[in-house]
Amino acid sequence: MNPQIYELGDSALTIEFGNEISGNLHQEVMKRFYQFQSVPLPGTLDLIPAYTSLTIVFDLGVVASRFQGLKGMKNLIEEKLAEPFSAVIPEGRLHEIPCLYEGPDLAFVASNCGLSEADVIRIHSEKEYHVFFLGFLPGFAYMGTTDERITVARKEKPVKIQAGDIGLAGNQTGIYPSASPGGWQIIGRTNTIPHFRAGDRVRFIPVPA
Repeated sequence: MNPQIYELGDSALTIEFGNEISGNLHQEVMKRFYQFQSVPLPGTLDLIPAYTSLTIVFDLGVVASRFQGLKGMKNLIEEKLAEPFSAVIPEGRLHEIPCLYEGPDLAFVASNCGLSEADVIRIHSEKEYHVFFLGFLPGFAYMGTTDERITVARKEKPVKIQAGDIGLAGNQTGIYPSASPGGWQIIGRTNTIPHFRAGDRVRFIPVPA
């Protein structure tokens, strides 16, 4: 693995570890997240893990005065990445989310995937999902990966989504934490929206109406 480092504006750097969504790659992201969290680089304001990358946001004043901009900070990160580092990644919390599978797009997903609605519900609820990162909306957790049998494209145009709606897009699933325009295919809804963290685990539990 040969991480690449990119500037993100004038006060952040993104470390890219690969280009595919996988649990193993995300483990490397989280390992480095804990490394830079346990021994923060000077001026660190925030650490943002994603599917395949870790973004470090710095205090612009510290970067400019002590490291002559991001170039100096980039050199420091490269040195840290080259150092041997082992970390025990704590197992993420398990969230069991009650889901009423009566979403407006459930029939479309079933038809598009050549399945019955009961099949979609069973396949979606029998797997444990990994929270890769938070984004889009405050508290929106990108979870994956879904079974390839229920892989489905986003909507062509965003529609109004309610808080608690549970959707599918590509090989991801997620819960909308608040009302918003959205393009995911909504297959269910819940009234339980935990405070997620990257690395958490999620199971959806079918419940009757």
